[in-house]
Amino acid sequence: MQPSTDSDASTTLTETPAAAEAVESASASTSIWGPLRIRDYRWFLLSGLTFSGSLWVGITAVGWIALELTGSPSGVTLASAVWFSPFVFLALPAGVLADSMDRRQLMVVLRGLSAVLMIAGAAIAFSGQLSYPLLLVLAASNGALIILEMPARQAYIAMLVPRGQLVNAMAMLSSEGSVSRVVGPLLAGILLDETGAGGAFLAFAVLCLMIVVFTLRIRTPGRVVRERAPGAAAGRMHRELIEGLRHLAGHRDARAVVTLAILAGTVSWVYVTLLPVMTKDVFDGDARLLGTLSAAIGIGQVPSAVLLAFYRDFRHTGIAYLLSMLILGLSIVGYAVSTSVPLTMGLLALTGLTFSSQQIMLNAILLRIVDPRFHGRVLGAMFLPWGFNVLGLLSAGAIAEALGVELAVGISGALLVIFACGAVLLRPQLLRI
Repeated sequence: MQPSTDSDASTTLTETPAAAEAVESASASTSIWGPLRIRDYRWFLLSGLTFSGSLWVGITAVGWIALELTGSPSGVTLASAVWFSPFVFLALPAGVLADSMDRRQLMVVLRGLSAVLMIAGAAIAFSGQLSYPLLLVLAASNGALIILEMPARQAYIAMLVPRGQLVNAMAMLSSEGSVSRVVGPLLAGILLDETGAGGAFLAFAVLCLMIVVFTLRIRTPGRVVRERAPGAAAGRMHRELIEGLRHLAGHRDARAVVTLAILAGTVSWVYVTLLPVMTKDVFDGDARLLGTLSAAIGIGQVPSAVLLAFYRDFRHTGIAYLLSMLILGLSIVGYAVSTSVPLTMGLLALTGLTFSSQQIMLNAILLRIVDPRFHGRVLGAMFLPWGFNVLGLLSAGAIAEALGVELAVGISGALLVIFACGAVLLRPQLLRI
């Protein structure tokens, strides 16, 4: 079936293999701007733009507030690690939720809860009672709500656009998200400088409420229709989780990509997490400079997303994925040794370009090679790297404390280079995906 458009907004979608093939075939001649002709995708795009902005306001704020409260690189990395720690335990169950619940309703409920949480956080901050332990509680709670939503958000795209337009749709979403990736940190930097933590938390809450409104405008049902035996609800989540893991384990290409993503995920976020420390220690900067440097990463994401949107049938995604990882690692190493603000901004923009390309290719690979019935669970597994980066963040914090923040960041970039080269040597089949 076709997704809902302006003239047919109430069509019910299913994600059976036959339906997916019909959609893909029917869309073979769709233009690169095809997804924008779909009403519900436009609302989803607006929701995604705001979602990305809210995350970057939160991430930027938590890092800077942690540095102000502790004055320690370990304090910053611990706050980020706590934010991502729920990803380890909830990524796979979140994928099951995405495949068994209405994805649209799930997004609405979780963003609403996040808004309530951050309103409470803003009230605490404005009252002057915000402490480091309370910041960790806010970070962990936000991380849990985000990971429970992300597989549903990613998998819902496949219900809104034809499969042949998935790369275009994801690239457009990434392009729009890159705008908020620029605006979010800049907004956070200004609010932190002018109003403190309370203003940044309140902005996060307002953005979450906007996401709820935009998502409610989408009419396409978010539930995957599948046949179930009577009484299947008992133990369903456990069975579906095992079923998803077996499917992933039995698919060689998907298994290899997920394994590589988990390895890379342990170190790929170190340079972003330690950006507040680099800003203060290397450049003697304030929250506004942090927002500017962080925004440079978003500026770099824009050209990659726009370029990818022009590929109607993007091939060689495996090569693009590995090349992006390699260049990302090299650019992080360069950023680690830079002492010039303009040069650092250029290198951070390059990290944004390659990181964005890597993520788009990763999602495109999995959505194409995996049975649509398992999209939510496999995409849930793809958020495991964000959980495993807890190990990298805590290690990087210890290294930064003992040997300096520059070395900690440089090591993370070097490891990405090693992972990319090792994947080519050990699993050359990835180059043919």
